[in-house]
Amino acid sequence: MQDRLFSREVGSLNPRDFAKTVTTDLLRSFALAQNHRFDGTSGRRAGDEEAQGEKIHDTSIRAHNGGANSLAIEKFDGKVMVSGGSDGSIKIWDLEANPNPHQPCLHRPVGTISRQRPQLFMEGHISGVTHLDFHPLKKDHFISSSFDKSLKLWSCTTSSVTAHYDIKAKVFAHAPSPISPIVACATQESNVRLVDLRTNSAARSLLASGGAVFSVCWSPRHERVLASGHSDGKVRVWDIRRALNPLGMLDMEDSLGIVHRFNHAMASGLGWSYMPKVREAAVAHADAVNGLTWTDDGNYIISAGLDRRIRVWNAATGANTLSGFGSTVRNSQFAPLHMIVPPSNLTAGCRELLFWPNEQEILVFDLHEGYVVSKMRVPGAYTTFEASPKNRITCMAWRGSGGRRRMLGPEMGGGTASGGIYTSHADGHIRVWMPRIHNPDELDEGDGLEGDDEETKKRKRQVLDDAYRSLMGKQITFT
Repeated sequence: MQDRLFSREVGSLNPRDFAKTVTTDLLRSFALAQNHRFDGTSGRRAGDEEAQGEKIHDTSIRAHNGGANSLAIEKFDGKVMVSGGSDGSIKIWDLEANPNPHQPCLHRPVGTISRQRPQLFMEGHISGVTHLDFHPLKKDHFISSSFDKSLKLWSCTTSSVTAHYDIKAKVFAHAPSPISPIVACATQESNVRLVDLRTNSAARSLLASGGAVFSVCWSPRHERVLASGHSDGKVRVWDIRRALNPLGMLDMEDSLGIVHRFNHAMASGLGWSYMPKVREAAVAHADAVNGLTWTDDGNYIISAGLDRRIRVWNAATGANTLSGFGSTVRNSQFAPLHMIVPPSNLTAGCRELLFWPNEQEILVFDLHEGYVVSKMRVPGAYTTFEASPKNRITCMAWRGSGGRRRMLGPEMGGGTASGGIYTSHADGHIRVWMPRIHNPDELDEGDGLEGDDEETKKRKRQVLDDAYRSLMGKQITFT
């Protein structure tokens, strides 16, 4: 760090590159923040007085009584988070309840939306919440979907529903367009349902075949383009103005892309209009595709399938970049998988990172090379034999700010926080992962060992003490 500070001061490293090197180091240093807990089951609300220090390490604390299925953090200020449970409940959290992220904090919900009875269907969900996301243009509204075949728009300030949309099919996931009030829904049917939040009904469908849709994701560069992942292993890329046929399908056997096919058509003299644009048997994965995301610059699409493969695609040509992520990848749940690619402006030299929820751990990959940068283990028993461990990760959310008209907040953290990734778990926990940054109040201890943990300090002191005793205890004789 000191040499980079010196390079910046003398002008050999410009401030933008210096900032990227710092944020790159921060992204590679994420670890579990054990002093941040979420208590949503005690019946207490935010502001209730209680000695938090006594409960911060209580393992019985849960954010949800059942499993926590989904998370979402608003991208404008990074202040508000919503979580959805398998019991149909939704909780609203204020992430700035503790002004100092270095101090222990026991978060309690500022609002709770309970599961409702069938006769009150227009209020809450009657089945488990499958996905949550914030309104693309209003930071005080969020969207929820559920197995009860509905999509709902909520107000954070009043914890009440403001709009209800009947999808008429189980909704596995949804994705709001980052710049328009249109929401794409992945349902148990093969079609992608489009909902205009300005109306009270599903607008239209993108027609496809091949089973359920598990994931949808909008292009951050082209406002009318989105990708959908299907149970037959296909990834279709759509222009929503053309509902009958997709623009194309990603093919795991195609590492050259559409530009190569165009050049081949011109060289053969057949003409581009006579060449098939998409191979009929094209599939992106050998099993269902349950995870999709774009890099925030729109250059790459990342897909994940139940074949335990992660693939990176050139969004401009559709070519498989052949990035390999090894055999450590685990993906076995027939449910949407949420992976995170931090904003590209935070990494130096186009070295984007991929945060992957590997069931009971988070793996940080180099997006293009595929090697593991770091690994973070979820507390609790770790097993490779159990099909669905209780502490497995069900959802991940990036905490950033300044994200208007963007998919993610390009600035790490919000308020006083330096950044964070929040995860929900099948056992009802919500956990926080933050970059390792020393508490400024602890930097003036003057012992010269402030960069080490307590065990390392103790070992160094013991070595120095032993050396001192061996020198002072030995009698020196002269001959």
